[in-house]
Amino acid sequence: MKITDVEFIPVRYPLKAPFYPAWFPGATLTTWGATVVKVHTDEGIVGYGSQASLGTEVKTVGESQIVRSLLIGADVFNVEKAVRILSGITYSMDTLRLWGIEVALWDIIGKTCGKPIYKLLGGYQDRVLAYASTGMIKKPKEHADDAVKYLDMGFKAIKIRLHREDPKEDLAAVKAVRDTVGSNMDIMVDANQACTFSGPIWSYERALKMAKKLEKLNVYWLEEPLHHEAHRDLARLAAEVDILIAGGEDESGLHRFKDLLDHDCFDVIQPDVHLSGGILQCRKIAAIAESMNKLFVPHTWDTGINLAAGLQLIGSVPNCSFVEYCIDLPAFHQGYDPLLKNPIELSKDGYVNIPNRPGLGVEIDQDAVSRYRIS
Repeated sequence: MKITDVEFIPVRYPLKAPFYPAWFPGATLTTWGATVVKVHTDEGIVGYGSQASLGTEVKTVGESQIVRSLLIGADVFNVEKAVRILSGITYSMDTLRLWGIEVALWDIIGKTCGKPIYKLLGGYQDRVLAYASTGMIKKPKEHADDAVKYLDMGFKAIKIRLHREDPKEDLAAVKAVRDTVGSNMDIMVDANQACTFSGPIWSYERALKMAKKLEKLNVYWLEEPLHHEAHRDLARLAAEVDILIAGGEDESGLHRFKDLLDHDCFDVIQPDVHLSGGILQCRKIAAIAESMNKLFVPHTWDTGINLAAGLQLIGSVPNCSFVEYCIDLPAFHQGYDPLLKNPIELSKDGYVNIPNRPGLGVEIDQDAVSRYRIS
């Protein structure tokens, strides 16, 4: 089966309420953008992936002559060869990542074989515990009230952002949640320091002090506490504190992740299938982490297609205990994604089922893709 075309469709759809992302202080988002990736074949089977995007930048790069010349006519099942091509494009051309293409190949392979991707990759678990991954900075009581709502929905874990100039205010938010939910929820926190656009920059000393104070609040992990190139300090921090140190969502490539793991920078490694190297490379990263007795919890904070791809990966690995589930009321509701015909929903006991239909296991709403398409 050969690739006959690769199509990139930028979309932008409305959110249910304004969203104020912690990682972009001062920004107000009323819509959410992404690029849907479609890979066509000579047997008529179409596969889907996605890429985070602000507009048409992914389409411009993806439909360039060099990308098309390397992929059109290639065998769909030669995923390793596609990985090499996409790695080369990312590195040598110093350009955008196009791993949605690799995900779409797996979608095609699963549809061809009549199996969900995770079964083809070995199959380990059919469901996984979800944590409510929030994205906004709110007052402590608002965080606590939200935690109660998510607990009532079934969530057994929640992640909140630490982006305040005064670290005492960050701790107050975490304490409010802990005092409210007690031991009924795990709490994760994310400082988003790997790539800081604005807001406070954490020094090693601040990260160390915060980690020790968060330990007393029984926080499960501290995510991205330092710049992504601060490997030595990340390793020092992970060694000096009991709280788990997590990160890696924006890193890319097998060798980069091996280096992070070899240097013990993280206790929890968090690649994203659409950012870090596709499903196959991320499966290899999970295996390296498994050999080192480290947790593997993919980043999935984007579209429902991204969540579906992350879940297929999660279903194939033994060292993943959570799935990141984007929710932040009132902007993001449970399973909200108009690009899917049926949302990926949470069960009452806090788990998400791995989609078990062929390929990614989800159906794209073609009418919605057409409706929200931008030029």
